[in-house]
Amino acid sequence: MNQPVSKASVHAFYADAIPRGRNTAENLQAATSERFNALLESIGDGTPRTALDLGYGAGTYTIALARAGFRVVAVDQIPSDSLLQRISGAGDWARRIETRECLAENFAVDEDFGVIVAKDVLHYLARGDVESLLTSAVTHAHGANHHYLEVFTGITRRSADGRPLRIEGEADYSPDSFRRVIERIYDGWDLTLLWSEHAEQDSRTGRNCFEATRATVIATSRAAGQPDQRQGECHEVEYTRGDQLRHPLLQLGGLPLGGRGVPDPAAPHVPVRSRDRG
Repeated sequence: MNQPVSKASVHAFYADAIPRGRNTAENLQAATSERFNALLESIGDGTPRTALDLGYGAGTYTIALARAGFRVVAVDQIPSDSLLQRISGAGDWARRIETRECLAENFAVDEDFGVIVAKDVLHYLARGDVESLLTSAVTHAHGANHHYLEVFTGITRRSADGRPLRIEGEADYSPDSFRRVIERIYDGWDLTLLWSEHAEQDSRTGRNCFEATRATVIATSRAAGQPDQRQGECHEVEYTRGDQLRHPLLQLGGLPLGGRGVPDPAAPHVPVRSRDRG
């Protein structure tokens, strides 16, 4: 039987770890991914110059979007001080960033965002919240919109003594159930689904404390009046084996995490250099 981990304790962990520049196995300060960079470079004039970064963390994707000319609404449950300090004294692009302090599931997507990013955050929302949020985003998309999502599916978490763990209220998607949800919500969009294996190890025991299949979703809606032969196609890439991470995991407030929302109660209290948002 799964041992529950409260969502409040996960929120508290990140509210402390991210402003302090701390790190977990997910590498919170990682650069934007090559897939996201390619998507950003491909965006044309038909895309509204507004963007939403759900769960912005260290702010790396928010900054990339602002630098590319987007007005960015950056949403996270943590205070915005660390992001505002990071962009303090930057160029005009920094004034395009507007921070909102709230949980991702409580943010109302009620405008046409040209780009939406949700990386390593949706998997620990409730399923109903994930699907409501994405449905609202699609409903309000009226241009050549682009959505970039990275979501863990098929998650297995274990304590140091091998007990299964589960965050209360998390979506708990299998790869198949998540694929069906995405295909239903993004019906009529150009859709690419990429799959990779992901594992993180307890640095003391050498055993995996977190295993999952990461789904990367790249969805594009063509602007009205712009015919495209590919519209509505779904391109799915088979599983690839991702890197297996192994290094000391930070412990803060009694809740060590081996990835965003990944508990590892055996992790030592080791400060390491600062969310794998790459």
